[in-house]
Amino acid sequence: MRRQPVEHYRLGQLDQLTGMVDVFISYSRTDIDAVTQLAEAVEAEGYDVWWDADLPPHLSYGDVITDKIGMAKAAIVVWSKDSAASQWVRAEADMARNQSKLVQTAIDNVMPPLPFNQIQFAELGNWRGEADHPGWRKVKASLSDLVGRPADPTAAPLHRAPAREPVAPPPAAKASKWPLYAGIAIAVAALLFTGRTILRENREDRVETRAPQAQPAAPAQPAVTPAAAPSATFANNPQPAVPPPGPASPAAPVPLAAPTVAEPPPVVTSTQGMVFPDSSRRLLRPAELANLGPATLAIARNEIFARKGRRFVRADVRAYFEQFDWYHPVADEVQLNRIERQNVEMLQRAEGRFGG
Repeated sequence: MRRQPVEHYRLGQLDQLTGMVDVFISYSRTDIDAVTQLAEAVEAEGYDVWWDADLPPHLSYGDVITDKIGMAKAAIVVWSKDSAASQWVRAEADMARNQSKLVQTAIDNVMPPLPFNQIQFAELGNWRGEADHPGWRKVKASLSDLVGRPADPTAAPLHRAPAREPVAPPPAAKASKWPLYAGIAIAVAALLFTGRTILRENREDRVETRAPQAQPAAPAQPAVTPAAAPSATFANNPQPAVPPPGPASPAAPVPLAAPTVAEPPPVVTSTQGMVFPDSSRRLLRPAELANLGPATLAIARNEIFARKGRRFVRADVRAYFEQFDWYHPVADEVQLNRIERQNVEMLQRAEGRFGG
């Protein structure tokens, strides 16, 4: 059942009942504890917040809700198992979506119901008020985008109005990557040239040591003393014409092993926007993925490739990582170590829980 109006003014002021507000919060009464934490955190950022805890008993619930959503600059919807089944919450979310001010969050490890699952949302199921939580950083960035306040520069915008064009990165930041690209290209060319030279020398060494078994002995070279010159008996010996063993034998074959030529990955000096900054060095635990939603899991999986400098085909994935200075795309395919491969497989299995 939809939550009932209450008579106290927990967060708002009396003038909020008839004036403009920054943020409207839609939720289910069963999630009051999580919503209280969210409302207090939004207020701590300096925004004017309205939710139905501020609704006086003498006013019509439907009229006040309609007015407040219309006057608010952003509307946060908290999706949970109960709110997803609430017609009131769905109606409020639909009104906010039509006005291009919807900011979606989710708890209880649920997906927003149709048709709201087509819009990105922030996972807050395991949020306990941490300032650096990925989901909370997304909420702050969306509020900044919609309300016009400065946001955390490390956060990724959650929702943008359809009419707005994406903000292009500063030209200076892009231009600063070209020296790195040039250095990487020179290093790769040097490695390839060295590898081909080693392979050619190894093949020549192996061909020179494969002499026919009955070939006559060659004339002594000037550097060979008479005592070391081959005798007539040795020349007629049916054994293979192999030089006698010795530490300085020039015909000793060099093992033929092709060097592994790999483009060096970019040097990552920051962890901004990363869900698991150390997922290239340690195996993730299933418990760490249990409370994460599909959007966060996808970021955690792709950041493993992004740290290696992969160029992403999908525009939304590429745009997400391009906002961080540590991301330097250098190749369409990158080499992962054993730990990285296992973590990617584990994250893909976790994403499979949501049927994506």
